Amino acid sequence: MRKLRNLFLLGAILSGAGSVLLSAFSLESGEKSPHGNWGQGPVMIVHAQTPSGQSIFDQKCQSCHTIGGGRTVGPDLKGVTGRRDKEWLIRFVTSPGQVIAQGDPIAKQLVQEYGMPMPDLGLSAEEAEAVLAYIATKSEGGQVPPSPVPGSVATTGDAATGRRVFSGELALKNGGPPCLSCHNVSGLGTLGGGTLAKDLTSAHARLGQAGLMALLKTTPFPAMAAVYSTKPLTDAEIGHLVAYLGTTGSGPEPKPASSQGAFIIIGIAGTLFVAGLFQLLWRGRLCGVRCNLVKGGSK
Repeated sequence: MRKLRNLFLLGAILSGAGSVLLSAFSLESGEKSPHGNWGQGPVMIVHAQTPSGQSIFDQKCQSCHTIGGGRTVGPDLKGVTGRRDKEWLIRFVTSPGQVIAQGDPIAKQLVQEYGMPMPDLGLSAEEAEAVLAYIATKSEGGQVPPSPVPGSVATTGDAATGRRVFSGELALKNGGPPCLSCHNVSGLGTLGGGTLAKDLTSAHARLGQAGLMALLKTTPFPAMAAVYSTKPLTDAEIGHLVAYLGTTGSGPEPKPASSQGAFIIIGIAGTLFVAGLFQLLWRGRLCGVRCNLVKGGSK
């Protein structure tokens, strides 16, 4: 048995050594190893795992940008690789929030012009380079029509229904929270809406119909994506919301102080009401033993 075991181990060692020699011979002769072309190094693996620039743009960028189709939610990106420094573009695409927080003048100007910061899309430097290369290629090809938003969205809707959808009076079909939870629109109720996200009173004037539809359809911002990725708005709901926001005016957005004033007034009124209610319910609280004490007690 011991001899048999030794023969088995010897055979295994010789077999392994033969496999290594065969693999080395195959790589030298130009044949492809069954374990992959390791001669290319780790760079080959990185590129194999990085999606194409077009797929990244279609998935992450087209909801807010076009390449030669004009500005929508964000700027038209045609020729941007020739207008901006490459290192700046990669930093901004990979970490827009950090660039804005550092006070970069170009980033601050973009936020001021478009009324909102670019969301952090979680792209790596390799993915940023890929999408920038795609933008450069498309820019050189001349006019490019706006990238279509995935899925067809109704272009018409009812403003009255959109108001009910926005306020939550009409529940969303897929169970998502109403827009009023995070956003406000001027004139929508005494207390207004939420202040977690941007006021949408002039959203239609700033973004246009196509931009609003793209924003509501793809929900590119992290907070929106976290809520609506599993409970998306329907095309009909988007159409109604866009129609409603088209009626909310193009004037300056209201200041939050108006809603705060309403809260203060209601708070004072509520306090007085509760105090009066307690006074009414406890109007006989001095009777009994205390009543005699208050009146001077009995002799």
